[in-house]
Amino acid sequence: MTNMNKTASSMTANSATAPNRHESGEIRLVDIAKKFGNTYAVQNINLTIPHGSYCCLLGPSGCGKTTILRMIAGHETPSSGEIYIGDQMVVGKTPVERGTAMMFQSYALFPHLTILDNVAFYLKMRSVGKDERRQKAEEMLRRVQLHHLRDRMPAQLSGGQQQRVALARSLITNPRVLLLDEPLSALDEFLRLKMRGELKSLQNELGITFVHVTHTQPEAIALADMVVVMDTGRIDQADSAKVIFNSPKTPYVARFMGGQNVLTGNVEKASSGTVRIVTAGGATFEAASGEAKATPGQPLSIAVRRDRIKLRRRSADQKSAAVNEISGVVESTEYQGSYVKVTLDLGGDVFVANVSDADYFAEPVDRGDAVTASWLKADVHTLSKVDTGAAGDPYANSSH
Repeated sequence: MTNMNKTASSMTANSATAPNRHESGEIRLVDIAKKFGNTYAVQNINLTIPHGSYCCLLGPSGCGKTTILRMIAGHETPSSGEIYIGDQMVVGKTPVERGTAMMFQSYALFPHLTILDNVAFYLKMRSVGKDERRQKAEEMLRRVQLHHLRDRMPAQLSGGQQQRVALARSLITNPRVLLLDEPLSALDEFLRLKMRGELKSLQNELGITFVHVTHTQPEAIALADMVVVMDTGRIDQADSAKVIFNSPKTPYVARFMGGQNVLTGNVEKASSGTVRIVTAGGATFEAASGEAKATPGQPLSIAVRRDRIKLRRRSADQKSAAVNEISGVVESTEYQGSYVKVTLDLGGDVFVANVSDADYFAEPVDRGDAVTASWLKADVHTLSKVDTGAAGDPYANSSH
């Protein structure tokens, strides 16, 4: 069965059971697991998404984020665990009874219906009268600025316009939770940025809960009140976008978000809120100990923000001796407009500095140059887990 047919069939339930839009859209997942055959797609999922928030489920392909979205929607049934929307346990209930609407990645518009009839379709399935449903559909098309195209067919619209039609069709039922499955992935970069702003503005206006699946870090950071970073069927960290980016808890999150480098050494000493670690190569780093329980001799990983790193040339035989410095060889440079991404080879490990364009072009470096990278203690964050390297982290040794 296609997504379009699944969507249509899920909306044919008794309209009397549809919840009021102003009821709570808080979502609680309690000990959720989903198994396909002998393989768990997700396991031990416990998560609360506050009412009225914009939540992004973020992670690489196959991490389980879409499975979670489909279980919230009612298109998949958990193998175990409970799902609550508001104070209602919704496992076994239809999407209409849950008060959810889902916008699919493919948009799933009906090609033989006009834009107006596409938007009005779910109201027709609920036996709403023709005049009333057309009036509501026209109001919704005005909201997404497509009323002037109401008589066109989907094939006559651009990708961005089709997306807005799909969004209007999802919202016309007044859901308390809107679920979005990678809604921006099919758009070009310019349109993606434009629609990103429109989604956030619409969510603020409506005040309902949005749950948005994406594998794009900047998209999650820009949109979400709450970011849930997933890895192989489990939640690695769930927090605000600011905390996720600036204070990752694990090496995986630090690397996956793309703004941090991860370094590991053994604790030399810990005192007065400061921890000092020494790497196997002899480099010394200091950081605020934070929540890390550091004792001498134990391994500890730290994250260093890429955009706070300074680079300077060094002679090939010069070694770094200062605290919070590390030596390497330039592997590549990538001009990003406002900054230059400089990737260093530390002897097998990768380290990235995002150098402002002004600083870089004042003293440019190129492939093969020996450099020293340095940073301030304030720009170091201790991690709650020790880096296990490539065997335990798919983003280890990655300049992603």
